[in-house]
Amino acid sequence: MGMPEKPQNGMNITPDGTVYEILDDCTIKRIGKVSSNGEFEPFGGPKDGIRVKNGFIYRVIHGKEQKVGRILPNGEIESISQKIKSEAEIARNKVKIIMILSILIALVIGAGLYIFDEQQQTKEELRKADEERRLDEEYENKIKPIYQNYLNETSSKSEKLDSYIKQLNNLLELQDLKYDKNKERVKEIISKIEEKKAYLKDRRIGNLIWSNRSSKGMNWDDAVNYCRNLSEGGFTDWRLPTISELKTTIKNCQSGSSSCRISDSCLSSSCHSSSCYCNLRANNGGYYSKLGDGIWLWSSSTNSGKADFAWCVNFRDGHVFDFNKTLGINVRCVTNAF
Repeated sequence: MGMPEKPQNGMNITPDGTVYEILDDCTIKRIGKVSSNGEFEPFGGPKDGIRVKNGFIYRVIHGKEQKVGRILPNGEIESISQKIKSEAEIARNKVKIIMILSILIALVIGAGLYIFDEQQQTKEELRKADEERRLDEEYENKIKPIYQNYLNETSSKSEKLDSYIKQLNNLLELQDLKYDKNKERVKEIISKIEEKKAYLKDRRIGNLIWSNRSSKGMNWDDAVNYCRNLSEGGFTDWRLPTISELKTTIKNCQSGSSSCRISDSCLSSSCHSSSCYCNLRANNGGYYSKLGDGIWLWSSSTNSGKADFAWCVNFRDGHVFDFNKTLGINVRCVTNAF
Protein backbone atom coordinates (compact mmCIF):
# COMPACT_ATOMS: atom_id res chain seq x y z
CA MET A 1 0.00 0.00 0.00
CA GLY A 2 1.44 3.22 -1.06
CA MET A 3 1.73 6.52 0.90
CA PRO A 4 -1.10 9.10 0.32
CA GLU A 5 -0.18 11.86 -2.03
CA LYS A 6 0.80 15.05 -0.26
CA PRO A 7 -1.58 17.95 -1.13
CA GLN A 8 -0.02 20.64 -3.20
CA ASN A 9 0.51 24.13 -1.71
CA GLY A 10 -1.65 26.91 -3.17
CA MET A 11 -5.30 27.76 -3.66
CA ASN A 12 -7.91 25.14 -4.45
CA ILE A 13 -11.67 25.07 -4.89
CA THR A 14 -14.14 22.39 -3.88
CA PRO A 15 -17.12 21.32 -5.98
CA ASP A 16 -19.44 23.44 -3.79
CA GLY A 17 -17.37 26.53 -4.63
CA THR A 18 -15.44 26.81 -1.36
CA VAL A 19 -12.03 28.34 -1.91
CA TYR A 20 -9.27 27.14 0.40
CA GLU A 21 -5.52 27.57 0.58
CA ILE A 22 -2.99 24.85 1.50
CA LEU A 23 -0.23 26.34 3.54
CA ASP A 24 3.38 25.20 3.75
CA ASP A 25 2.71 23.22 6.93
CA CYS A 26 0.01 21.35 4.98
CA THR A 27 -2.78 23.03 6.93
CA ILE A 28 -5.90 24.14 5.04
CA LYS A 29 -7.27 27.68 5.36
CA ARG A 30 -10.74 28.42 4.02
CA ILE A 31 -10.70 31.93 2.56
CA GLY A 32 -13.99 32.32 0.70
CA LYS A 33 -16.60 31.00 -1.66
CA VAL A 34 -17.43 31.43 -5.32
CA SER A 35 -21.14 31.87 -6.04
CA SER A 36 -23.01 30.23 -8.93
CA ASN A 37 -22.61 33.45 -10.97
CA GLY A 38 -18.84 33.27 -10.54
CA GLU A 39 -18.45 36.04 -7.98
CA PHE A 40 -16.09 35.62 -5.08
CA GLU A 41 -17.22 36.37 -1.55
CA PRO A 42 -14.42 36.22 1.04
CA PHE A 43 -15.14 34.78 4.45
CA GLY A 44 -15.29 37.42 7.18
CA GLY A 45 -16.96 40.05 4.97
CA PRO A 46 -15.69 42.11 2.10
CA LYS A 47 -12.16 43.43 2.14
CA ASP A 48 -11.17 46.98 1.23
CA GLY A 49 -11.03 47.56 -2.49
CA ILE A 50 -13.32 47.31 -5.50
CA ARG A 51 -15.67 44.41 -6.16
CA VAL A 52 -18.43 43.53 -8.61
CA LYS A 53 -21.73 42.16 -7.43
CA ASN A 54 -24.95 41.57 -9.40
CA GLY A 55 -23.77 43.91 -12.14
CA PHE A 56 -23.01 46.79 -9.73
CA ILE A 57 -19.60 48.08 -8.73
CA TYR A 58 -18.93 48.56 -5.03
CA ARG A 59 -16.17 50.35 -3.19
CA VAL A 60 -15.27 48.62 0.08
CA ILE A 61 -13.79 50.77 2.83
CA HIS A 62 -13.18 49.28 6.31
CA GLY A 63 -15.43 46.37 5.41
CA LYS A 64 -18.39 48.58 4.36
CA GLU A 65 -19.75 48.51 0.83
CA GLN A 66 -20.71 51.65 -1.08
CA LYS A 67 -22.39 51.32 -4.47
CA VAL A 68 -20.50 53.55 -6.87
CA GLY A 69 -21.58 52.40 -10.32
CA ARG A 70 -23.01 49.76 -12.55
CA ILE A 71 -21.98 47.87 -15.69
CA LEU A 72 -24.20 48.71 -18.65
CA PRO A 73 -25.18 46.05 -21.24
CA ASN A 74 -22.70 47.62 -23.71
CA GLY A 75 -19.90 47.11 -21.21
CA GLU A 76 -19.62 50.80 -20.23
CA ILE A 77 -19.55 51.82 -16.59
CA GLU A 78 -22.10 54.37 -15.40
CA SER A 79 -21.15 56.31 -12.28
CA ILE A 80 -23.92 56.20 -9.65
CA SER A 81 -22.76 59.53 -8.15
CA GLN A 82 -22.95 61.21 -11.56
CA LYS A 83 -26.41 59.77 -12.10
CA ILE A 84 -27.54 60.99 -8.69
CA LYS A 85 -26.05 64.40 -9.43
CA SER A 86 -27.84 64.51 -12.79
CA GLU A 87 -31.13 63.45 -11.24
CA ALA A 88 -30.73 66.05 -8.48
CA GLU A 89 -30.03 68.72 -11.10
CA ILE A 90 -33.11 67.66 -13.04
CA ALA A 91 -35.14 67.81 -9.82
CA ARG A 92 -33.77 71.26 -9.04
CA ASN A 93 -34.58 72.41 -12.55
CA LYS A 94 -38.10 71.07 -12.17
CA VAL A 95 -38.48 73.05 -8.95
CA LYS A 96 -37.17 76.18 -10.67
CA ILE A 97 -39.57 75.68 -13.57
CA ILE A 98 -42.47 75.16 -11.15
CA MET A 99 -41.48 78.29 -9.23
CA ILE A 100 -41.19 80.35 -12.43
CA LEU A 101 -44.56 79.06 -13.64
CA SER A 102 -46.10 79.84 -10.24
CA ILE A 103 -44.72 83.38 -10.36
CA LEU A 104 -45.98 83.86 -13.91
CA ILE A 105 -49.42 82.53 -12.96
CA ALA A 106 -49.48 84.83 -9.91
CA LEU A 107 -48.47 87.78 -12.09
CA VAL A 108 -51.17 86.98 -14.62
CA ILE A 109 -53.78 86.63 -11.88
CA GLY A 110 -52.50 89.79 -10.17
CA ALA A 111 -52.61 91.71 -13.42
CA GLY A 112 -56.14 90.52 -14.00
CA LEU A 113 -57.21 91.57 -10.50
CA TYR A 114 -55.43 94.92 -10.93
CA ILE A 115 -57.20 95.56 -14.22
CA PHE A 116 -60.49 94.55 -12.59
CA ASP A 117 -59.84 96.85 -9.63
CA GLU A 118 -58.86 99.67 -11.99
CA GLN A 119 -62.08 99.20 -13.92
CA GLN A 120 -64.12 99.14 -10.71
CA GLN A 121 -62.29 102.22 -9.42
CA THR A 122 -62.90 104.03 -12.69
CA LYS A 123 -66.59 103.19 -12.53
CA GLU A 124 -66.78 104.40 -8.92
CA GLU A 125 -64.97 107.64 -9.80
CA LEU A 126 -67.34 108.25 -12.70
CA ARG A 127 -70.32 107.57 -10.44
CA LYS A 128 -69.05 110.01 -7.81
CA ALA A 129 -68.27 112.64 -10.44
CA ASP A 130 -71.78 112.32 -11.86
CA GLU A 131 -73.28 112.61 -8.37
CA GLU A 132 -71.17 115.69 -7.60
CA ARG A 133 -72.30 117.25 -10.89
CA ARG A 134 -75.98 116.66 -10.08
CA LEU A 135 -75.45 117.91 -6.53
CA ASP A 136 -73.78 121.09 -7.82
CA GLU A 137 -76.59 121.63 -10.32
CA GLU A 138 -79.17 121.35 -7.57
CA TYR A 139 -77.23 123.82 -5.43
CA GLU A 140 -76.74 126.30 -8.29
CA ASN A 141 -80.40 126.18 -9.38
CA LYS A 142 -82.24 126.10 -6.05
CA ILE A 143 -80.06 127.19 -3.12
CA LYS A 144 -77.48 129.62 -4.44
CA PRO A 145 -79.97 132.22 -5.79
CA ILE A 146 -81.53 132.63 -2.33
CA TYR A 147 -78.18 132.63 -0.54
CA GLN A 148 -76.69 135.12 -3.00
CA ASN A 149 -79.60 137.49 -2.47
CA TYR A 150 -79.02 137.26 1.27
CA LEU A 151 -75.29 138.02 0.86
CA ASN A 152 -76.11 141.02 -1.32
CA GLU A 153 -78.76 142.28 1.07
CA THR A 154 -78.02 145.74 2.43
CA SER A 155 -80.79 145.73 5.01
CA SER A 156 -80.08 144.28 8.43
CA LYS A 157 -83.69 144.39 9.62
CA SER A 158 -84.93 141.23 11.28
CA GLU A 159 -87.98 140.93 9.01
CA LYS A 160 -85.74 140.98 5.94
CA LEU A 161 -83.52 138.26 7.37
CA ASP A 162 -86.64 136.23 8.25
CA SER A 163 -87.70 136.26 4.59
CA TYR A 164 -84.54 134.42 3.56
CA ILE A 165 -84.91 131.91 6.37
CA LYS A 166 -88.48 131.24 5.21
CA GLN A 167 -87.40 130.66 1.59
CA LEU A 168 -84.68 128.22 2.65
CA ASN A 169 -87.02 126.35 5.01
CA ASN A 170 -89.48 125.96 2.13
CA LEU A 171 -86.84 124.01 0.20
CA LEU A 172 -86.64 121.55 3.07
CA GLU A 173 -90.33 121.38 3.96
CA LEU A 174 -91.47 120.94 0.36
CA GLN A 175 -88.81 118.21 -0.12
CA ASP A 176 -87.52 120.13 -3.08
CA LEU A 177 -83.94 118.91 -2.50
CA LYS A 178 -82.77 115.44 -3.52
CA TYR A 179 -79.31 115.30 -1.97
CA ASP A 180 -78.59 115.16 1.76
CA LYS A 181 -75.44 117.22 1.31
CA ASN A 182 -77.47 120.12 -0.07
CA LYS A 183 -79.98 119.77 2.75
CA GLU A 184 -77.12 120.15 5.19
CA ARG A 185 -75.91 123.20 3.27
CA VAL A 186 -79.34 124.81 3.62
CA LYS A 187 -79.35 124.14 7.35
CA GLU A 188 -75.91 125.71 7.68
CA ILE A 189 -77.01 128.84 5.82
CA ILE A 190 -80.14 129.14 7.97
CA SER A 191 -77.94 128.78 11.05
CA LYS A 192 -75.71 131.63 9.82
CA ILE A 193 -78.69 133.93 9.27
CA GLU A 194 -80.11 133.03 12.69
CA GLU A 195 -76.75 133.86 14.27
CA LYS A 196 -76.74 137.19 12.51
CA LYS A 197 -80.24 137.94 13.78
CA ALA A 198 -79.16 137.11 17.33
CA TYR A 199 -76.02 139.18 16.91
CA LEU A 200 -77.97 142.23 15.72
CA LYS A 201 -80.33 142.15 18.68
CA ASP A 202 -79.67 145.20 20.91
CA ARG A 203 -76.70 146.23 18.72
CA ARG A 204 -78.59 148.46 16.36
CA ILE A 205 -78.91 152.10 17.35
CA GLY A 206 -80.54 154.21 14.65
CA ASN A 207 -78.87 153.32 11.38
CA LEU A 208 -75.73 151.95 13.02
CA ILE A 209 -74.69 148.47 14.15
CA TRP A 210 -72.06 148.15 16.86
CA SER A 211 -69.48 145.38 17.27
CA ASN A 212 -68.36 143.67 20.45
CA ARG A 213 -66.05 145.74 22.58
CA SER A 214 -62.36 144.90 22.18
CA SER A 215 -60.94 142.66 24.88
CA LYS A 216 -58.04 145.03 25.57
CA GLY A 217 -57.00 148.66 25.22
CA MET A 218 -54.94 149.89 22.27
CA ASN A 219 -53.55 153.15 20.91
CA TRP A 220 -55.51 155.15 18.32
CA ASP A 221 -53.62 153.88 15.22
CA ASP A 222 -54.08 150.26 16.31
CA ALA A 223 -57.77 150.95 16.97
CA VAL A 224 -58.23 152.19 13.38
CA ASN A 225 -56.56 149.03 12.00
CA TYR A 226 -58.43 146.77 14.43
CA CYS A 227 -61.81 147.88 13.06
CA ARG A 228 -60.62 147.89 9.44
CA ASN A 229 -59.62 144.20 9.73
CA LEU A 230 -62.50 143.02 11.91
CA SER A 231 -64.84 140.27 10.68
CA GLU A 232 -67.73 139.74 13.07
CA GLY A 233 -71.43 138.94 12.99
CA GLY A 234 -71.34 138.35 9.25
CA PHE A 235 -69.99 141.86 8.61
CA THR A 236 -66.57 142.80 7.25
CA ASP A 237 -67.01 146.54 6.64
CA TRP A 238 -66.35 147.68 10.19
CA ARG A 239 -64.71 151.05 10.97
CA LEU A 240 -63.85 153.18 13.97
CA PRO A 241 -66.91 155.41 14.76
CA THR A 242 -66.80 159.20 14.46
CA ILE A 243 -67.36 161.22 17.63
CA SER A 244 -70.93 162.07 16.54
CA GLU A 245 -71.65 158.35 16.06
CA LEU A 246 -70.07 157.44 19.39
CA LYS A 247 -72.15 160.11 21.17
CA THR A 248 -75.38 158.36 19.99
CA THR A 249 -74.60 155.52 22.42
CA ILE A 250 -74.64 157.90 25.45
CA LYS A 251 -77.76 157.85 27.62
CA ASN A 252 -78.91 159.60 30.80
CA CYS A 253 -76.58 162.56 30.11
CA GLN A 254 -76.65 165.85 28.13
CA SER A 255 -73.13 165.08 26.75
CA GLY A 256 -74.78 162.89 24.17
CA SER A 257 -76.99 165.69 22.90
CA SER A 258 -76.34 168.77 20.81
CA SER A 259 -75.74 170.75 24.01
CA CYS A 260 -72.21 169.30 23.85
CA ARG A 261 -70.95 170.98 20.70
CA ILE A 262 -68.18 168.43 20.08
CA SER A 263 -69.33 166.70 16.86
CA ASP A 264 -68.16 165.76 13.39
CA SER A 265 -68.72 169.40 12.37
CA CYS A 266 -66.92 170.90 15.39
CA LEU A 267 -63.75 169.10 16.45
CA SER A 268 -61.66 171.84 18.06
CA SER A 269 -61.10 172.25 21.78
CA SER A 270 -63.14 175.49 21.63
CA CYS A 271 -66.26 173.37 21.08
CA HIS A 272 -65.71 171.59 24.39
CA SER A 273 -67.72 172.92 27.36
CA SER A 274 -69.19 171.87 30.68
CA SER A 275 -72.16 170.42 28.81
CA CYS A 276 -69.79 167.72 27.57
CA TYR A 277 -69.61 166.46 31.16
CA CYS A 278 -72.30 164.54 32.97
CA ASN A 279 -71.06 163.64 36.45
CA LEU A 280 -67.32 163.92 37.08
CA ARG A 281 -67.55 161.92 40.27
CA ALA A 282 -69.74 159.11 38.96
CA ASN A 283 -68.48 155.62 38.21
CA ASN A 284 -71.75 153.94 37.42
CA GLY A 285 -70.66 151.10 35.13
CA GLY A 286 -72.89 151.04 32.05
CA TYR A 287 -75.39 153.58 33.37
CA TYR A 288 -74.37 156.12 30.71
CA SER A 289 -74.08 153.64 27.82
CA LYS A 290 -76.84 152.16 25.67
CA LEU A 291 -74.47 149.24 25.03
CA GLY A 292 -73.55 148.66 28.67
CA ASP A 293 -70.03 150.12 28.52
CA GLY A 294 -68.38 151.59 31.60
CA ILE A 295 -64.98 152.53 30.18
CA TRP A 296 -63.31 154.90 27.68
CA LEU A 297 -63.83 154.25 23.95
CA TRP A 298 -61.99 155.76 20.97
CA SER A 299 -63.62 157.69 18.12
CA SER A 300 -62.01 158.21 14.71
CA SER A 301 -62.28 162.02 15.07
CA THR A 302 -59.00 163.89 15.57
CA ASN A 303 -58.95 167.17 17.55
CA SER A 304 -58.68 169.71 14.72
CA GLY A 305 -56.29 171.84 16.75
CA LYS A 306 -54.15 169.00 18.15
CA ALA A 307 -53.21 166.33 15.60
CA ASP A 308 -51.88 164.00 18.32
CA PHE A 309 -55.22 163.92 20.14
CA ALA A 310 -58.49 162.23 19.22
CA TRP A 311 -61.95 162.58 20.77
CA CYS A 312 -63.35 159.80 22.93
CA VAL A 313 -66.10 159.14 25.48
CA ASN A 314 -65.74 158.05 29.10
CA PHE A 315 -68.88 156.04 29.80
CA ARG A 316 -68.13 155.96 33.53
CA ASP A 317 -69.40 159.53 33.79
CA GLY A 318 -70.63 160.36 30.27
CA HIS A 319 -67.70 162.70 29.59
CA VAL A 320 -66.70 163.65 26.00
CA PHE A 321 -63.00 164.43 26.00
CA ASP A 322 -59.83 164.23 23.89
CA PHE A 323 -56.96 161.81 24.61
CA ASN A 324 -53.41 161.56 23.33
CA LYS A 325 -53.42 158.97 20.53
CA THR A 326 -50.59 157.02 22.12
CA LEU A 327 -52.72 156.06 25.14
CA GLY A 328 -54.36 152.67 25.27
CA ILE A 329 -58.14 152.54 25.59
CA ASN A 330 -60.85 150.19 24.31
CA VAL A 331 -62.75 150.09 21.02
CA ARG A 332 -66.20 149.42 19.62
CA CYS A 333 -66.40 149.33 15.84
CA VAL A 334 -69.41 150.40 13.79
CA THR A 335 -71.02 149.60 10.45
CA ASN A 336 -74.04 151.08 8.72
CA ALA A 337 -77.45 149.39 8.85
CA PHE A 338 -80.08 150.01 6.19
